[in-house]
Amino acid sequence: MDLIEKEALVAECRASGITAKAWCEAKGIKYRSYIDWASKINMENRQSPPDVLQWADVTISKQEPSSGETKLICGKWTISVDSGLVLHC
Repeated sequence: MDLIEKEALVAECRASGITAKAWCEAKGIKYRSYIDWASKINMENRQSPPDVLQWADVTISKQEPSSGETKLICGKWTISVDSGLVLHC
């Protein structure tokens, strides 16, 4: 199987909405092989910068934080910064 076929399968798995393990079982693909392909593809994508950079949309909540902190929530990640943070450049 060539790299283009592996990239297509990894993209299909990621778009499926189910776990990689369940997807592999449904497709008759060895899970360990899939992990190897996905890891290699991820490494190649990290090494080559994207052709187009774009800004992410930001939605600002009208609710004020009561603890004096600022939270940035992006998908499953949350970054909390206390109001006293001072950055030195």
